[in-house]
Amino acid sequence: PELLIMKVALAARVALLAAAIYAVAAQPQCPAPVSLAPLTPAVTMPTVQDSLEWITTSGQSKLFATTEGGKLYSSKNSGASWYDETPDLMTKDGTKSSDKVLALITSGEDEPHENMIVQGFDGEHWASRDLGNTWIQPCGVVGADPNNCFADPGNGVAFAYTFFKMHPKLPDHVLVLVERDLEPDSEFLALDLMYSADFGKTWQNLTETAGDRVWGFVDFDFAPPVPGDMDDGMPGIMATVYETEEDMKNGYYNSWDYNVHFVYTTDLFKSAHQRMVMCGNSFEVLNGDVYVAQLRDCLVYHATTDDEARAAMEEDTDIVLQISTDAGKTFTQACVPSSLGQRGYTVYDWNKEAPGPDFLSVDHAEVSAARDVGFLGNLYSADVDMQFFSLNMRDNIRIGGSADFTNVAAIPGVYLANQVVGHAMTMDAVKTRITYNAGGVWQGIRPPLLGADGKRINCQDGPDSCELHLHGETHWMRGTWKTRLGSVYTHESAPGVILATGNVGKSLAFEPTSVNTYLSRDAGLTWEEIVKGPHIYEFGNNGGLMVIGKMSSLGPTDTVQFSRDLGRCWEELKLSQRISIHNIRADPHGKGDVFIIRGSIDDGTADGDPDGVMYTIDFNNLMQVDPTGKPTYAWAPPRCEPTKDYEQWAATSPNPDKCILGRNATFTRRMRDPYSLCLNRQDYVRPEPETKACECSEQYDTECEFGWERPNPLGMCERMKTVDFVKECPAMEGREISATNMRIIAGSSCVDESGALGRDKYRVDGGDDGKGRRGGHGVLAFFLWMFFIGVFGGVGYWAYNQYDLGQYVPMEVKQCVNGAWDKINELMGRRTAAPAGYFEPLGDFDADEL
Repeated sequence: PELLIMKVALAARVALLAAAIYAVAAQPQCPAPVSLAPLTPAVTMPTVQDSLEWITTSGQSKLFATTEGGKLYSSKNSGASWYDETPDLMTKDGTKSSDKVLALITSGEDEPHENMIVQGFDGEHWASRDLGNTWIQPCGVVGADPNNCFADPGNGVAFAYTFFKMHPKLPDHVLVLVERDLEPDSEFLALDLMYSADFGKTWQNLTETAGDRVWGFVDFDFAPPVPGDMDDGMPGIMATVYETEEDMKNGYYNSWDYNVHFVYTTDLFKSAHQRMVMCGNSFEVLNGDVYVAQLRDCLVYHATTDDEARAAMEEDTDIVLQISTDAGKTFTQACVPSSLGQRGYTVYDWNKEAPGPDFLSVDHAEVSAARDVGFLGNLYSADVDMQFFSLNMRDNIRIGGSADFTNVAAIPGVYLANQVVGHAMTMDAVKTRITYNAGGVWQGIRPPLLGADGKRINCQDGPDSCELHLHGETHWMRGTWKTRLGSVYTHESAPGVILATGNVGKSLAFEPTSVNTYLSRDAGLTWEEIVKGPHIYEFGNNGGLMVIGKMSSLGPTDTVQFSRDLGRCWEELKLSQRISIHNIRADPHGKGDVFIIRGSIDDGTADGDPDGVMYTIDFNNLMQVDPTGKPTYAWAPPRCEPTKDYEQWAATSPNPDKCILGRNATFTRRMRDPYSLCLNRQDYVRPEPETKACECSEQYDTECEFGWERPNPLGMCERMKTVDFVKECPAMEGREISATNMRIIAGSSCVDESGALGRDKYRVDGGDDGKGRRGGHGVLAFFLWMFFIGVFGGVGYWAYNQYDLGQYVPMEVKQCVNGAWDKINELMGRRTAAPAGYFEPLGDFDADEL
């Protein structure tokens, strides 16, 4: 029987490959591209741009660009033309500013307002309440209005140590840290927190207001706005502080300091502040929640007077994360199941409506030099209480505060991450993984069959090398415009569409000549290689347009490409000169038809250094050319019709019921029709997705509880033997959990948890071995299925290389396919087969490495 099943499975694999190749070959040809006039630069700058802000408020839309040389440019017409704002920024000696812009401080995308601050040097800063239509000049400038000027918060003595921060709701309220003038040649640096309630006209020194209660500030932010917060005209302020001079001097040179505390004030430090987290050193306010990194043994340290004991603790510090979901009023320690020390965190919170984080990336103190390579971290997923975090992925690529981990916009539960797999802790062992149940299980990415040139992609090193690997955020963040490669990118305006650079092979390639550009239209289930070489990309027109350009890591180019059918057919736009493309931007919501190409002219510049350049593509104002290349008339692409140019797309996953985190969602999006090639109308509003709840599934809606894992892929969730519950998370003692040692994944909308977890529960105690109460039939059945798939792949790959399978699919093969499905369903004990690769284990999952 086993041999018969294998033969049937082999035939099924051949049929699947044949059907896929036939489908590619049967696609209609792309229509002849439109001949469009070359673009000319919208603006050329003496130095390269270092930022581009696109701000849209209820009253106006405006773009701002700053340069490495300190200039500021603006555009009122969506980038068609640009104005150099720098000469309008006057200096205190009466002359016009000459390249003195350090940074542009603007509102956030979620709640845009028209207040902005241009931060400069030497105490000179400018501001505007109308997006730069008029400027508030520095106080003391000749001719400046003394009743409407921006004062130097350092009062001509100290300099601004940080960037200005405006209150998210009331932007006239501003905070900034300035250096305090200490005694000459002092080895210490003290910082004062300055506050303005009138948009910089006057400043209040909050260190002086606090008196002897605060000696110096370390970090600051406005507290999350809550009802009644500003009734007295004073916003809530959060900060990390030294409370005495002795505290600061004792711990000044420590990276983590037991004498820094996280505090909260509602009256600008006029009365005693609230010490919310003792030894809270670093904090972040995100989506109304507050996260504080606290030294773990804080209370022990302050309870002892033994200098040697304190010195030992300072040498071997460890931190924990405290989380507040009530705007900083109360905190709960995040329990992470690891005996390794914690050195830093990155918080991921894509679900802004729900309290707390979705995931944590933790930088651990490794136990061996071989593993302490500087680019590894672990991913942990939250529970519904935001306290008990489960191990989600080991050895995720993490550099600084960035990690190769991202969501697929508009499709909750689908994530991609890069992981070092194997015992060689090098960047040569990086593989990309994808999950469809929020990290409950990760799997490799199936590569495309054909390259962008139409040729078959061969896997030279066997089946293990035939996976798609994609670049993440770390490569973009640590690189320069000369070396960067595009990271995984999605946008809510294009549900299910993913763009990325990467390669097909055994592991991720970092050499630009080995990297190509890929697209998925089904949230990562299948992929296409859309163009050779690494490109940068952007969405617009509510997902109806994509624009790509060759990245500068491969040198300059004079061409960009765009697609009107979700990446199947591409058309070219010529640029008037060759440039190195740094980035492509559209409006923050991806709704408009305007794209900004940011780049540089590297050769032939007046001073020998690269000049900045920006091209603007406005798809409402492109010109067509006649056969001689002469622009003749405006190009007017057709606009989409609701009845014929859209499709209903169900967000699919390996789950046979097409459910992702307990939800079956169907989206309206542009149909991939090469004959219409229409653009969405400017007033187009995408309908809300149609959703229905799914029953909870053990395979698709669960993960191991805090402190449990599957060390044996065929087994149940077992307790991590090296994790001390009492030390890592005392709150776990006595907690009631499912007898399966699993839990429903936070964020899942599935119904009837008992269908996945059963009804039996027990309370955890320090001596409980945590062994599961049930068998793992579903997981065992999966590995039977994986065995069949592995055999399918081997013979199918051989057949694919030997025969032209795209010409026909024999009826006998189709019958074998149906027979294979029936046999597998019988083995699985259900009517629909489990998807291939869905329950792959997490790389090397060895419990003794914890």
